[in-house]
Amino acid sequence: MQALLLKVLDELRGSWRFRWPALAAAWGVCLIGWAYVFSMPNVFEANARVYVDSQTALGPLLRGLALDPNVESELSIVRQALLSRPQLESVARKTDLDLRAKTPEEMQQLLTSLQEKISVAADVRGGRSSTDGLYRISFHDSDRKMAVAIVETLLNTFVEETLGSKRTGQESAQQFLEDEIGTLERRLTESETRLADFKKKNVGTMPGEGGDYFQRLQTEISGEQQVRSAIALAETRRNELQRQLAGEDPFLFGIDPATSGEQGGEGGDITVRIQELEKRLEEMLLRYTEKHPEVLAVRSTITELQKRQDEELARVRSGERATGSLSSSLKSNPIYQGMQAELNRTEVQLAELRQDQAQRSQRVGELRRLVDSVPEVEAELVRLNRDYEITRSRYLELVERRETAKLSESAEKRGVVKFQIIDPPMADFRPVAPARIPMLLAVLVAGLGAGGALAYLLNQLRPVYQNVRVLAENTGLPVLGFVSRTLIPVESARHGRMRVVFVGSLSVLVVVCVAAIAWRDAAIQFAQRLLGQA
Repeated sequence: MQALLLKVLDELRGSWRFRWPALAAAWGVCLIGWAYVFSMPNVFEANARVYVDSQTALGPLLRGLALDPNVESELSIVRQALLSRPQLESVARKTDLDLRAKTPEEMQQLLTSLQEKISVAADVRGGRSSTDGLYRISFHDSDRKMAVAIVETLLNTFVEETLGSKRTGQESAQQFLEDEIGTLERRLTESETRLADFKKKNVGTMPGEGGDYFQRLQTEISGEQQVRSAIALAETRRNELQRQLAGEDPFLFGIDPATSGEQGGEGGDITVRIQELEKRLEEMLLRYTEKHPEVLAVRSTITELQKRQDEELARVRSGERATGSLSSSLKSNPIYQGMQAELNRTEVQLAELRQDQAQRSQRVGELRRLVDSVPEVEAELVRLNRDYEITRSRYLELVERRETAKLSESAEKRGVVKFQIIDPPMADFRPVAPARIPMLLAVLVAGLGAGGALAYLLNQLRPVYQNVRVLAENTGLPVLGFVSRTLIPVESARHGRMRVVFVGSLSVLVVVCVAAIAWRDAAIQFAQRLLGQA
């Protein structure tokens, strides 16, 4: 670290020899730089602020009914349009800025300069959202009045172009919707006509509520199988009822205890007489043999009475009325009657099931005969319905969009998006550029730096040994002795005066810089007057 410090001190001592050329270079750089800074033209900034309000009272009422205005995208398009060459030429003509250009090349440079200096951007200090807020239009020019005029022209164009682009876009969109709706309406009418003609031509073969062809065929086959199963069960039940009826008598013979005593004897009921004779026969068999005449007579009488009873039952079964001899003991068998009624119901059910089976078999046969034609008809019907529904849905969607566009246009005319000029075009009387104070200070620093760099460069070109130590280090030889320089009083006084002059010259340079900053307006006018005369 000490060696580096010694090296720096040696370089400073060597550069000090060339302090006067360095001072001259610093003065030259500063004077030239300050003259250039003061000769730079003033730049005035004109600004205007406009507020774009898309949140008016109609906004919440129309939310979901009308199209939401995308103001930000439209303003972006307008910004691009404002910076286009035709628009810039129009601005230049309206403000007489084109008079500055004498040749096509100068006109091209003028338009390029306009495009670089014009700024249309959102003012972040006032924007409430990403879609609406404050927008700032600014322009820089050396002529304050010209800057204000250009900003005013741009502001009017900004508002008019934004509203005009919305109206033009809405008109184009509505015309497009009208054309598309007309085309879809014609296609919809054609689809309806084809569908109606197809239904008329294929009536009776189209699918109904029961589904398509294969669903109906499967339903009928399944129904036919179920009916067959039901018929088999009904036949089994009928056969069983018939078997049970065969073992039952339709009538029963019984004796009423209240009347049995009154109807005894020969003139009584046959059943009662048979029962009495059978009882008498049992008593006789206890006393006599089978060959006894009385036993034989009783048996003969029982046989005759049973024969008469069978004849009477045959008459009753054939539908004739019972005679008095059987009327009191002949009764209907309730089991027989119930089974007969169930058999009748089974026969009726069996007849209905057979009729249903016949109808289902007929429908299955008809469907099987149409196996080659009905599926094609159904497929064609599905295709026609699909085309019709697609066309109809698109037609209804476009009609809804057209109504929405009309509502949006009406809302725009009533003021859904409004423009309000917050700050009219204006420019401060003090220029915004160039920043002369920092530039003057920078020129002073640059001049001092240039002088120091010149002194260091000359020291490198014309080096000297400042002391014995440097000489010994560079030669590698021991220094046996040295002779110091002694100044006479006159030389010493002269050196003192030269130091004062040098320091004074540096001070004057700083004072001149401070004075230039203090009286920069006068200096600017003087420099521009000199440039104007030149």
